Amino acid sequence: MRLVRPTRLPLLRRAAGLLALLALVALLLSFAVSALLTRDAALVQRVEPNAAASLFGEGDSPGTPIGSPQLMIIRDPAAFLPGEGEDGARLVSEVYLRERGLYPLQVKTVELVRNLVALGSGLAALVFGGLWLWARGRVG
Repeated sequence: MRLVRPTRLPLLRRAAGLLALLALVALLLSFAVSALLTRDAALVQRVEPNAAASLFGEGDSPGTPIGSPQLMIIRDPAAFLPGEGEDGARLVSEVYLRERGLYPLQVKTVELVRNLVALGSGLAALVFGGLWLWARGRVG
């Protein structure tokens, strides 16, 4: 019992080769896009302005920190406040981000998506590459 008719093997070989090649391109592109997105990443501390601090003379304090410092991609320079937080993190106004509907992208999210795309395209390249080799050997 044959799985594939011999007359269809050249078509299968071409399709598998093309899909393996596309999977390799996707694998390479995942790393290139990730590097492009994360090149402007900075350690960022989001800050909510604190009205009580300004009333009591604590003018140095930019506000209440939200969460912990994270590596984020923020391309709007106006979102950054003067000064630095702990560990040299750049301060970012949460009010500014909210008013303009800006949602900073975390580097760990970019890395997760890159890793998933790389894993999927790498597996596809192996499967379709193996199918291409098998079909090439069958055609002879």
